[in-house]
Amino acid sequence: MKKILVSTISFVNSRKSGSEIYTTFAKRLISDVINKTPWDIRVSTNQPEFFEEVLHLSDRVSIKNESLDNHKTHVGAFNQLLKFSALKDIEPNYDWVLYLDCDAGFIDQIDTNDVERMIDYWENLDYDMLALRTNATYDEALSEFQNTIDFNSWPKPLFNPKFLFYGEHPQWSGAKLPSEHILFIKNTNRLSLMAQNLENFCTQFETQDENYPITYDMEAFEIGVSAHLSGINMGEMGWGNQTEIFKVGFNANNWEKIKI
Repeated sequence: MKKILVSTISFVNSRKSGSEIYTTFAKRLISDVINKTPWDIRVSTNQPEFFEEVLHLSDRVSIKNESLDNHKTHVGAFNQLLKFSALKDIEPNYDWVLYLDCDAGFIDQIDTNDVERMIDYWENLDYDMLALRTNATYDEALSEFQNTIDFNSWPKPLFNPKFLFYGEHPQWSGAKLPSEHILFIKNTNRLSLMAQNLENFCTQFETQDENYPITYDMEAFEIGVSAHLSGINMGEMGWGNQTEIFKVGFNANNWEKIKI
């Protein structure tokens, strides 16, 4: 049976009152993983003291202390590129990493046979990574940007602010820009390289004015380009496989229906 690590982040933004709620979300996800899956879970956080009690629940739980000495939570509403931490320093005994936002949940018990069959299918297609909405692409986004006449008009193409900040890069052509909330990635050196590329994006992203950034959110862009630059072959997971195979639900943005 493939060894899978569920990995998530739960950072507390000290500049945003109430953001501690995300530790509550993460604890509920930990409970879901323990009770509904045979997998391990790792939470990256800048507040490990909030998770002391869950470490005693199971040896399948680990808390990764990210002090953020070189990064910050606050850029715009929140620094979404801190997701690099969930993909970094994965122990080699894991075959695959299932990244989930910490406000996700498992709607039912996992059927490991179904998961194994799906993984075999994807591996036969030589996929290193599965994600949703992979029909969104860098090339399409670039075309929308280049054809934009009025950058102050609304609605505007989703990824225009990315090009305004990062510029245009021919070597990024071919990247898919997947949905950011669920990623299933094979644990190889390509994942390590992707994590490093994403952290590099995070470092550059943090050079913006914290209160008036040019770009924020829609980290599908940085995730997709990082995967592309790492030589990852990304396939479409399919919405049905998210719910029927992985049993993952988000319940209209998050399980608790709370946004901070």
